[in-house]
Amino acid sequence: MARGAARWASVACLALLLGLSACARPANDAASAAKASSAPKQAAPLRSPDRPLPEPLPAPPVPEPGVRAEPEADMPLAAGSAVEAARSLYDLHMRLHASGLPVGEDLARYRPLLSKRLLALMAPAARERDRTIAQTPDLKPPYIEGDMFTGLSEGATGYKLGKRNALGPDRESVDLEFVYDDGSGPPTRWRGRAQMVREDGSWKLDEVEYGDFDAGVQGDFVRAGSLSDWFK
Repeated sequence: MARGAARWASVACLALLLGLSACARPANDAASAAKASSAPKQAAPLRSPDRPLPEPLPAPPVPEPGVRAEPEADMPLAAGSAVEAARSLYDLHMRLHASGLPVGEDLARYRPLLSKRLLALMAPAARERDRTIAQTPDLKPPYIEGDMFTGLSEGATGYKLGKRNALGPDRESVDLEFVYDDGSGPPTRWRGRAQMVREDGSWKLDEVEYGDFDAGVQGDFVRAGSLSDWFK
């Protein structure tokens, strides 16, 4: 009897231990699952969609010799202040470097920036130039040399606008500073003044007063005084 009771006690203890072990396993599994879920997930690498590459832009056409690359249309009227209009004209002049009276395409670009009075002075001078070329081609015609917008034969390689002066409701002047630098010596600097007039709602150049020149001027003056003196 005593031996049988001991055997049943051993079996009962073994069953109890197996039950405790079975209860502990789900808890451990749950803890492992919670730990795995709380761990930071590694982001999947981004994949760019398979799209064809854009076609390259065509190269700009190469202009033929003697043909301007910029559009042939006339330059729009300069709007805003007199200073902006003066800047528009001298930016254009620095690009074209027209010598003497502008002709052809160049004249078409200058025209919207010039006053009616100035254009009226230029018209008979242009006719005289063309008549001289037609009648006496061996002679040098007038109005084909010099820089009428700066006052120096060689023209200017740069400019700067100065102060603005109000002269009336539709008249203002803008001070100018010019420089000519061809790299062969000290730069030549001189001053001028652009007289601006408002016509049809836009400021236009009406006159250029040539200022004093420094002692290092190279070359001859186009005219003394002002742009209008060309046509007297």
